[in-house]
Amino acid sequence: MIEKVISGNDAVALAVKLSRVKVTGIYPITPQTYIIESLSEMKDKGELETEIIRVESEHSAMAATFGAAASGVRAYTATASQGLLYMHEMVWWVAGSRIPVVMTVGTRAVGPPWNIWNEHTDFMSERDSGWIMAFASTPQEAMDLTIIAFRVTEDERVFLPMMVGMDGFILSHTKTRVYVPSQEEVDSFLPPRRQPYVLDPEDPLAMGNMFQPADYMRLRESIHRAQLASKEVIVEAGKQYMKKVVPIGSYSTLNESYRLEDAEYAVVTMGAWSLDAMQAVDELRNEGLKVGVYRVRFIRPWPEEEVVKALDGKRVLVLDRSVSFGRGGQLYTEVRASLPNAEVKGVITGLGGVSIGKNEIKTVIRKFVERPEGVEWFYPKEGEKVELRSPRYIK
Repeated sequence: MIEKVISGNDAVALAVKLSRVKVTGIYPITPQTYIIESLSEMKDKGELETEIIRVESEHSAMAATFGAAASGVRAYTATASQGLLYMHEMVWWVAGSRIPVVMTVGTRAVGPPWNIWNEHTDFMSERDSGWIMAFASTPQEAMDLTIIAFRVTEDERVFLPMMVGMDGFILSHTKTRVYVPSQEEVDSFLPPRRQPYVLDPEDPLAMGNMFQPADYMRLRESIHRAQLASKEVIVEAGKQYMKKVVPIGSYSTLNESYRLEDAEYAVVTMGAWSLDAMQAVDELRNEGLKVGVYRVRFIRPWPEEEVVKALDGKRVLVLDRSVSFGRGGQLYTEVRASLPNAEVKGVITGLGGVSIGKNEIKTVIRKFVERPEGVEWFYPKEGEKVELRSPRYIK
């Protein structure tokens, strides 16, 4: 293991290389483009034994990756925003075929209007697709979760694809210290790939044919049960990763608690701003406010037991960088469903790259203490609100 100062995109590209991925379907979209550029450079230098398939769209990128994975090799791709929406059909095909694939989503706002900056709506829109879904808070975690994803998806109790989200630009382009494992360390963690269905000319089979209703329903139940079973696999893989690969992580649980032991208030977050929330909590603690942070790392499977154990009995504030129109933040609705009797407030903020840091989070927490329930939209400055034009008649 060596130490490097690299970006989240660099960290993910190295993780793909170290995982000995054999096929990568690529199509560029900001902010993940640098991942596939790095992989292409590694390939040109002879450092990467991966077949890179350049395609004409994100839909084709996932189709090519799916086809390669169905033939039995380790396969990877990356996307963001409109690209993820464009490949939405193939995202469902991969999960419904129970084929392991790993994908990075460099999260970014969805148009219209056009916006290249960060939010989580693209990522959260795939919650019901059947993919396991993790979200990184640092470049180190983006690397670790990518390697762990191959181990989890290829476990016989799972056989489902997994996507790893990371905040566009905030993680994808920001350079921090990352511990990079050696090839030998990753090899000791990742066994050879196995899967039950393999496209093989010597042993032909059909995939994706018409299913009778009862068989279709059994397949859907199997995906649900595999998601539930993956909780145990994720914990096992996390502990093995800390033992054999990078010993500095905290992967013995799906999610992470910070200063919650004696907290009266809990802030629930996901992604890079979790570290800002932890700094805000430290400063508010010095002012006498007993508050902690619960960081969601896995949105699917939803770790119901961990959530209830960490948050039950506390007043809960959920920060969402995404929105389900007409309902509220997606993370808020998940937490609210797990804690039906608790005081839970949702705040939607940071959409489209609106900058939210430690001081803004402290402001949100103070407002929450004064008004602990409901759903609000928080703007750092009133002037950043966008008002629609007045209706007019069309002649």
